[in-house]
Amino acid sequence: MRRWSSRRKDAVSTLTSEFDRFQDDFDQLRTKLVRLAGDTVKEFSDSPQKFADLKDVIEGRLAVIEDEIGDLGRQLRIKGGEAAGRVEKRVQERPFASLAIAFGVGLFAAQLLRRRRSS
Repeated sequence: MRRWSSRRKDAVSTLTSEFDRFQDDFDQLRTKLVRLAGDTVKEFSDSPQKFADLKDVIEGRLAVIEDEIGDLGRQLRIKGGEAAGRVEKRVQERPFASLAIAFGVGLFAAQLLRRRRSS
């Protein structure tokens, strides 16, 4: 049973790291867009208020998108944890069936790997 818990934690960890990487990419995009808006304001200094307003609008919309992405990430973590919990519960309810399934999947994977090596 510990292996399933370990795999569950690994899956959640992988999901978390992928989401964190996505958030980092989004932060970089946000920084670039804000910089671009700032450059645009400098370039069109004859109407600085209009472009300052544009920059504020862009930053506001990006903040909303960022919040929505954060909410989606939290929901994804919760759903992933729930799914892993259901799998763990099924394994605990039917350990022999789970063992047989894992054995079958292992045999199948071994066959696939052997075929790849022989090709």
